[in-house]
Amino acid sequence: MDTLTTRAAKDLRTRLAIQEAAIALCLDQGFAVTSTKAIADRAGVSERTLFRTFGTKAAIFWYDAFLSRVVRALAPDPDPVAALSKAVRTAIDTITPEQWALELGRRAVIVKEPDLIATGTQELNAGAAQIATILTPPLASPEQAFDLVLFARFAVAGMGAVPIHAGTTPAEWGAELERVAHKAAHGALERS
Repeated sequence: MDTLTTRAAKDLRTRLAIQEAAIALCLDQGFAVTSTKAIADRAGVSERTLFRTFGTKAAIFWYDAFLSRVVRALAPDPDPVAALSKAVRTAIDTITPEQWALELGRRAVIVKEPDLIATGTQELNAGAAQIATILTPPLASPEQAFDLVLFARFAVAGMGAVPIHAGTTPAEWGAELERVAHKAAHGALERS
């Protein structure tokens, strides 16, 4: 598992400060009326930093710190389902109460804003591409590489669809995410 460099840790703190501010403001005021200036002010950064970090207001909600932790925990393995399940468990086992609250808030804003749901594809595809890259063996055939890309995209899309609410625990959510990894590999209609 990679450790964060000092610069990467600072960038992550900036991302999280912006996300925390945006979530709090959007849950209170709504996405449409919350300005990027208000988000930046609350996060203690400039608007320029906000846009350099995320690009758009909508992108703030699609940076998935949890998915980033899964990617960092992921190791190549001949069994992609086992590898992804292990990475999910590692990310779940290390989630702090603050990170869990951030995840709950992020998803609450997204669910309330249909326009945000439509903008998440690019961020999710980037996470899926990272997962596929890690899981694809160096000498994989084109067919095997394609299958792993599909698996990663199905898994990430499915993870994004797993509902969570205030009463959900990280362990319960993690178990559902692991089930999604299995379904991504073996089919959504297969009975487990």
